Amino acid sequence: GLDAPWNLFVRDNESMRREAERRFLASINQWLEEPIEDCLAIARDGRPCIESKTPVDIEDALGMYHGNIFQDAPTFPFAERREQVGTWGVETEHENVFLCGSSALRGGAVSGIPGHNAARAVLARV
Repeated sequence: GLDAPWNLFVRDNESMRREAERRFLASINQWLEEPIEDCLAIARDGRPCIESKTPVDIEDALGMYHGNIFQDAPTFPFAERREQVGTWGVETEHENVFLCGSSALRGGAVSGIPGHNAARAVLARV
């Protein structure tokens, strides 16, 4: 899959989805001897069996702001400000509650860094 900006799709979601699919397949085809389309199952209506979701689709279906599957931009796995030094970036206002997903200060997306840091924060307290 790929991540694309919400504003590319908001005006004409359907045609931009088709264009994104076309470009995605073309980018795969540049590395193949034969077009990937030849390997795809074909639906009764004659179209390839492909399902794609744009940020607009994701926002509509799941309520995620601008369809951002990462919820926030990934960040570097180290302290960026002086007040963050000595913390794991997963602390909350509750002493025994830690963030371990994309909303943590360091890492995010599918990096696994917040989960690692939450575990380290717990171990540091026992």
